[in-house]
Amino acid sequence: METLLQDSPLTIPQAVLALRGGQVIAAPTETVYGLMALWKSATARQEIYRLKHRPADKRLQMLAPDVETAIRAGLKPNDMLRKIAAAFWPGPLTVIVEANDGDTIGLRIPNHPFVLKLLRELGEPLAATSANLSGTTAAITPSDAVAHLDGRPALLIDGGEVTVTGGASSTVVSIVGGDLKILRQGPITLEDIQTTLDG
Repeated sequence: METLLQDSPLTIPQAVLALRGGQVIAAPTETVYGLMALWKSATARQEIYRLKHRPADKRLQMLAPDVETAIRAGLKPNDMLRKIAAAFWPGPLTVIVEANDGDTIGLRIPNHPFVLKLLRELGEPLAATSANLSGTTAAITPSDAVAHLDGRPALLIDGGEVTVTGGASSTVVSIVGGDLKILRQGPITLEDIQTTLDG
């Protein structure tokens, strides 16, 4: 496993190379450290499940630089989502929305300079989840991000300790079928979102 500082000029190109090569990386977001792989790579996504012993029925979220990129990757266009996106993204909010294949996707645009730059450089979404063994506390330092995994990601991006949300995971809401429903409380409240939609 190679470790690179997030501010090194080599880091984005190396991360892009690893991801396009079907590998998994560990990197900071504004909430916690995450394991990330190309959304379209089934093999790399499987490696995330293996590394953290994640139950097969638990989904990975989609990280994208913007809503349009997510739509190109299979998300169904949605006016409610666009309104939420304009108000809260980039930020610690995951929105469950319908996909073109009849399934659902949890989408997030993270408010972290490194990850946003990486997503823009890639021009396509990443599959992501917190970097920790399933059932254990999410990591806010680079060493904790890989300490208990079953193996190592190809690349660890060292962004120091995550301080933006103090390790609080993102709020998760569902807008499937046009119904707004909170699934996990985080920094953004249901009232915040409702106010935006009513405005």
